[in-house]
Amino acid sequence: MIHPYGDIRKVPLDYQGITSSAYAVQRQELDNRRGLEWKECGIVGSNYLLVPNLEVKELADEIATESALTWEPMKTFFNGKQFAYFMQCKSDTTEIAKDDDIALGMAFWNSYDGSTALQFRTFLVRLVCTNGMITKDFMNLMKFKHNKTSEGYDKQIINAAKVVDNCGDNIETVAKRMRMMVETPVDLNELAYMRNNHLGHIPVTLWGKISTHFLQKHDSDILDGDVNMWDFYNSCTDVLWHDEKPTMASLEHNQVITDRLLGAMA
Repeated sequence: MIHPYGDIRKVPLDYQGITSSAYAVQRQELDNRRGLEWKECGIVGSNYLLVPNLEVKELADEIATESALTWEPMKTFFNGKQFAYFMQCKSDTTEIAKDDDIALGMAFWNSYDGSTALQFRTFLVRLVCTNGMITKDFMNLMKFKHNKTSEGYDKQIINAAKVVDNCGDNIETVAKRMRMMVETPVDLNELAYMRNNHLGHIPVTLWGKISTHFLQKHDSDILDGDVNMWDFYNSCTDVLWHDEKPTMASLEHNQVITDRLLGAMA
């Protein structure tokens, strides 16, 4: 993974002495032969508010320290342009099924090219497999534009992030739907129905990975009628959360699948 916390700068663009109104965002990267060098990672406008990933991480750590809950780092994503930092609550859990609990998580997203808003969100973690379950419809989400309107974002996030200590109602709402998943049988007909009616937007290659993972893990159980929606949903998050080559699309698909399947439990 590219180091997410290197130096970052915004510099004006120019061509043959003519200055552009656009700016280049450059991050410092270590080259094994040439040493430290600046690498362009985005073209932005003059009013673009550049927020270093290190500041975002330090803000996350501050919120975790101030929280009444106990937190630890869980996962970091950075592709040179887009960044996500995930933390997991270690002190409180909620039961979905016997020996199958979930915990609260909080995430912070950022980008150096304007493709992703600076944001704070809460999500959920299935403890038995450490799958992250991202949702925007059922948990808290706060976004900030990368411009001057977001100056002072750190104070706003710190104030808003107090919700992490008061997420009980949101967690229980989601937990009830997840328990409904446990009670909802899934056979091949139901799998086809989900694909056609809830997850039709998922790319064919991703659907192939998910369905293959699900069928390989539960092939005999499906024939015995002993598989449920919770099993299928966790095949989705397992593929996406533990992808060996994760992308921002992995996180976005995780969110959409979670919202669609939780929504289907209404």
